[in-house]
Amino acid sequence: MPAYKNPKKTRQYSNEFKAKAVKLSHLKGASVKGVAESLGIHPFMLSRWRKEYREGKIVSDNREKLVKKPRTVSENERVRQLEKQVQQLKTENDLPKKVATISRGGTEEKFRFIDRYRRLYKVNMLCRFLGVSRSGFYAWRCRGQSKREQQDQRLLACIRDIFHKSRETYGSPRIYHALKRQGIVVSRKRIERLMREDGLKARVSLVYKKLAGLHRFYQRSHNLRKDLPKPERKNQHWAADLTYIRVGKRWLYLAAVIDLYSRRIVGWSLGKRKTVALTKSSLMMAIRNRKPPPGLIFHTDRGVEYRAHEFQAVLDRYGMHASTNRPGCCTDNAEMESFFHTLKGEFIKGRDFFGEMHLRDKLVGYIQHFYNRIRLHSSLNYRSPVEYEAMTA
Repeated sequence: MPAYKNPKKTRQYSNEFKAKAVKLSHLKGASVKGVAESLGIHPFMLSRWRKEYREGKIVSDNREKLVKKPRTVSENERVRQLEKQVQQLKTENDLPKKVATISRGGTEEKFRFIDRYRRLYKVNMLCRFLGVSRSGFYAWRCRGQSKREQQDQRLLACIRDIFHKSRETYGSPRIYHALKRQGIVVSRKRIERLMREDGLKARVSLVYKKLAGLHRFYQRSHNLRKDLPKPERKNQHWAADLTYIRVGKRWLYLAAVIDLYSRRIVGWSLGKRKTVALTKSSLMMAIRNRKPPPGLIFHTDRGVEYRAHEFQAVLDRYGMHASTNRPGCCTDNAEMESFFHTLKGEFIKGRDFFGEMHLRDKLVGYIQHFYNRIRLHSSLNYRSPVEYEAMTA
């Protein structure tokens, strides 16, 4: 801008003049506007002088100007302020860990993240960490659902339906394949995100399995499976094991037999005692259901319930070859360990059973209906055991 040729000089007023003007405005019958006009000053200026006079900034005599003393802070208040600062620093320290999960996402995904955590953290802090504007976030909240969000809602309805039909046991991999079987092709990461945002978590967990101790070892029994290829048809290789299930204040025992070709449970037995009679009952159920030809490999752990002479006699009677784990190698019977892990994680954990009959009734529904006929198995290319056997028959 061009400089003024004759710039107007700002008039300076002394403290005595300001104090006199303030005193005149305080006289009875006087007004701020009238006094200001008589002195040739603006009323706003006189109002400011009146305020400064009250605060002690304008004095008409030799009095010292009023200096505002700093507010003293008590020890308790100072501690509270420090605690607040520490809590804020902790919050800001934890925030990048959450932001790291979404920092590479799109703008809309970042806005959804901010909307989810805005009650825990300040919006401006979240926007600063994610590199988006506050105005953009609030504008996004006022807009209606986008086409993508509408598709997500329809997809989430299908995911919920499959999740509840699976008895809340399917995670994103199995739901992905279940949707694919219905003709719905979407990415696994999208399914993971929708399940995470909706709080859908499969009933799986790390479960403790008490392994049977090392009992008497029979030199004539070996691991026949380790040198053989995988079975190519059903009733070639079976495996068996037993586990503990707590019902109230006591334990019940479940013995099961699995066909290693299709992962189908072909026999099982539930009892109050861990005896040879229990394991023998599960074997006889499997024989009645499958009627296997001679030469079948029957693999178990080294527990006495399977190594007993009475049990071995049944194997000999039906032409089965006994196979056992190597010493200290419980993974030789990994298929049975995997089944019991699935059973306890998906079915047992979080449920209460009123007695042996109640548990037996629920096991029938889970093993014979859901596990064998409906549940998708990753080792079978996400097919159920019954479906897999039907395809390869």
